[in-house]
Amino acid sequence: MCQYQQNNRHRNLEHSAGFSVRDLILALIVVGIFFALLSPYVLSMRDTARLQNCQSNMRQLGVALQSYHETNSFFPPAAVWSTEKMHSLALHISKRGDLFIQANWAQMLLPYMGQEQLAEQSHSELPVSHVQNQKTRETSLSIMNCPSDPFNRANNHYKFNPNPELSLSFARGNYAFNGGTNCYKVGMGTTASPNGDWAHILIDKNARSFQYWGNGIGGFNKSFSVDDFNNGLSTLVALDEVRAGIHPLDPRGVWAWGNIASSVTWGHGVNGDDFGPNNQWPRSDDFVGCGKLHDVVGTETITKERMPCVSYVDINQNATARSLHHAGVNVLFLDGRVRFIHDQVDPGLWHVMHSRETPENVLANDFEARLQVSDFEQEAHGANDSHTASNRIASKPNAFSNSIDMKFILIPAGEFQMGLPDEGYEIDLAEETPPHSVIISKPFYLGCFEVTQREYQMVMSQNPSFHGSDTGNVDESEQFPVEQVSWMDVQRFCENLNQLAAEKKARRYYRLPTEAEWEYACRSGSTQPYPFQSRRSEDDRSGAAAGIQPSLPVTRVGMYPANEFGLYDMRGNVWEWCSDWFDRDYYRRSPRVDPQGPSDGFIKVIRGGDWIFVGEDCRINYPVLPPWKSSPFVGFRVICEHYPN
Repeated sequence: MCQYQQNNRHRNLEHSAGFSVRDLILALIVVGIFFALLSPYVLSMRDTARLQNCQSNMRQLGVALQSYHETNSFFPPAAVWSTEKMHSLALHISKRGDLFIQANWAQMLLPYMGQEQLAEQSHSELPVSHVQNQKTRETSLSIMNCPSDPFNRANNHYKFNPNPELSLSFARGNYAFNGGTNCYKVGMGTTASPNGDWAHILIDKNARSFQYWGNGIGGFNKSFSVDDFNNGLSTLVALDEVRAGIHPLDPRGVWAWGNIASSVTWGHGVNGDDFGPNNQWPRSDDFVGCGKLHDVVGTETITKERMPCVSYVDINQNATARSLHHAGVNVLFLDGRVRFIHDQVDPGLWHVMHSRETPENVLANDFEARLQVSDFEQEAHGANDSHTASNRIASKPNAFSNSIDMKFILIPAGEFQMGLPDEGYEIDLAEETPPHSVIISKPFYLGCFEVTQREYQMVMSQNPSFHGSDTGNVDESEQFPVEQVSWMDVQRFCENLNQLAAEKKARRYYRLPTEAEWEYACRSGSTQPYPFQSRRSEDDRSGAAAGIQPSLPVTRVGMYPANEFGLYDMRGNVWEWCSDWFDRDYYRRSPRVDPQGPSDGFIKVIRGGDWIFVGEDCRINYPVLPPWKSSPFVGFRVICEHYPN
């Protein structure tokens, strides 16, 4: 009996022990599954917390900016650049920032963001490279750190070595001053290539002064107040999020270094290489030292880390907002609000919300809704694609002159290859602008010449033009094309011309050509590539200007031979406004018949040659402009239509 009980207890213990092991295994499996399911949620929560921390820091910087403005009646400049130790005053192309870069916007905000002690230890009258500013430049500030960026750390300071005997260390930062989304090129450009929304430089050799600014909230040695802004405080970007450089040689993301790419974003609108946040085009971001970064780190690593820069451009001129958040970046607006902006935000919107010059009404009403639109991929509109070109002209004359002697010629309907690259133009074809067949279904009357200063004066009672006869001859200058007119000015010109009694009686009305109509007319309906050479031959009398050096001066209309359609200066003299909104992707979705351009946008198309990229150094749309801006190298010609009887 005793033996039986012992054996029974033994079996029960075995049974109990075996159940516990299986139970434990099952429990571990369940727990493992639970945590496997939970881990993405945990990671998401961590990412959210980091994002919120990043945004909180930006809001604090926004408060500091407002306090600075309340105290000084203006915002800080992007940075102070001193000419004291510089022989050349072209500071924007100098590689010796250690000699001239003094306090930047972030250092000027130190007393307003709880860093009074560090501010007192800083010497703003000295270059930031000076030994007395060592503590300032090497101090890591939590308010300048976005926790999502693992490269913003103590052992990844930026190392600037201007010469073998000097090595300077700078702490990292993740917030940059909005210097502007203007074209990185300085000045208005030429007839070869207008610079669109260009950057400005003012150098006074006698006063040894230097200023450099774009369309942002401040420039180098250039400050603005709220009164200087057209754009509203709730729609104008103050600060962009940026990433810390991925190597000590990478100068991006450095809070106390007052230079483009380090603590200032610059030139990353539609006229530049970046045209948006986190842009991954290899030509994105131009700064001193990128070539060396490619040599040391390797292009593959730079690409893998999603921090592209141009190896062969050794100048600080182009840098956009970047982050390691998923698919977007944080930006601070001047009203203190932080918004997360998607990487696919429309480039035109990105451009104008960084510009102080954007009229407030442009973004005032539906800004939030527009931020949600991905690159304006709406249905493209045009005529019914089943149409074919028709040359039924009825009794229309081939040419006529209107009541103010503007001459028009009838352009036949036809089909052509829009976006066909020129022969001899050696750049990679942009995927977003493919050649495509377009039908112009009806003939139309187009101005033989660009609208002249005389004609504009007659209709508008003013002449805003920059160019004129070198001799000062008024009659001769009146035959120059009008320029310095915005797209909006052109609309008013057409409206006024439509209202002239003789034009109303003749039932005529005027408008800008679409981009498709303009290119078709420029190509004279040809389906063959246009031969192109970037250098002008001595015997060239064509007047073609786009992309050709040396550039030609603006001159009287009709001074060069007409094309096969009888149109003058389509490839030369000033460039011309089109009716279309600009969208780099539009060619991929435009209708085949009579494309009218995107239905919405912020930038208008400007053309000066048969191919959209003629006149570009690469695949960049330098000339395009917001409709409220003008250029000394942009004019227009108009189409005349007739009201039906």
